[in-house]
Amino acid sequence: MAWFASLLLPLLTLPHALGDENDLIVLADGKRQACRILLETEQKVVYRVKSKTIEVPRGEVKEIQSVERSLHAYLDMIAKADPRDVKALQDLALFAETSDLPGEANNTWIRILTIDPENAQAWTKLGGVKRRTGWELKVRGRFLTLEELRTRVSDWKNALELRTAHFVVKTDAEPERALNVALDVERAYITLYDVLGKPLELYTFDEVPEIQIFADPKDYPAPPVPGRPSWFDRSANVLYVNRQQATEYSAIVAEFTEALIFNAFRRTLGKTGELEPWAREGLKQAFAAAVRPDPGRVVFDFTAPYLPHFQAQASDAKALTLAQVLRAGFASFDSGSDQSRYTAQSYTLMHFLVFYENKKYRTALANFLRESYLGKGGSSNLLEAVGTDEKTLESQWSGYVRSVAG
Repeated sequence: MAWFASLLLPLLTLPHALGDENDLIVLADGKRQACRILLETEQKVVYRVKSKTIEVPRGEVKEIQSVERSLHAYLDMIAKADPRDVKALQDLALFAETSDLPGEANNTWIRILTIDPENAQAWTKLGGVKRRTGWELKVRGRFLTLEELRTRVSDWKNALELRTAHFVVKTDAEPERALNVALDVERAYITLYDVLGKPLELYTFDEVPEIQIFADPKDYPAPPVPGRPSWFDRSANVLYVNRQQATEYSAIVAEFTEALIFNAFRRTLGKTGELEPWAREGLKQAFAAAVRPDPGRVVFDFTAPYLPHFQAQASDAKALTLAQVLRAGFASFDSGSDQSRYTAQSYTLMHFLVFYENKKYRTALANFLRESYLGKGGSSNLLEAVGTDEKTLESQWSGYVRSVAG
């Protein structure tokens, strides 16, 4: 079905970023305002109108319609649908069309054609034309048959592009896989905001990171650390993935998490900052450990600890100290003889700070992460945020690691 890649060519004019009119807020006095919802918490709602950010108490808001709410609904519905039920998928595509999800709508019409290649509604929605010899697609002024379309997709320069609510997925791999990736990156986006959005008060981001998945490794740009299956280029806001190393799922999820964190923090705080190295690595490894792969239906379970990291630390006679982890630079997590120790222990430290004693440190951790991104990190600021000294925190962390490791 590789020819379906070329069906996307007419769709490349879809807007890259959401405007300030895609959402709607209705205030208690009945005022209706087209806007972009940036943040919803139990205490407040933050929205943007013509580049002006406005914050109102939650009690003053009567109704909210937003892309994120529609996306939640769409992902729930497609997860429950029979993946080969054309009628259910048609209803989903129409729902997406009326819910400011144009990328999801078009991707669903394409999904329908992978099941029912003669589906007239899907062809029509995608701009196809029924000619004497069958359905054809007009590409750059020419009507092309499926056979002609097939020849376009093996070269990276003709790679397909799938747009979603928050991303662009570009690949020369099979379109069925790409359609599932387009769902799963949005599931990861929703998960990030469900888990971190409220405690960190992260604004939705409307820049559009690009995810490039290379079926042919010769086109895969050389990663900064040789052998990595994926890497995130901050300057270009692009995640590069080597499809031939796709079995290294956790490593790819970790890099994707960096792209999510980078865009969410930059949008929220209005500048390009940096988390402490251990915190960035800890969050990346938390998502990598939590992922439960299921193409198109990926889920994340953060409550279940990744035991190999805890067991490695608990049994390690040369385990790192808290001071070593907190003060480590980025190079410690990228290379060196202790790289695996730094990676594992940043994860256990993050898990500890989130779940220890009924999440007693979770709010303090959230505050520290926001401050550290603004340049107010460091071990002393973490200790001040959690309200304890280094010796006590290290003792609690070590005990937690031993307890989880069993």
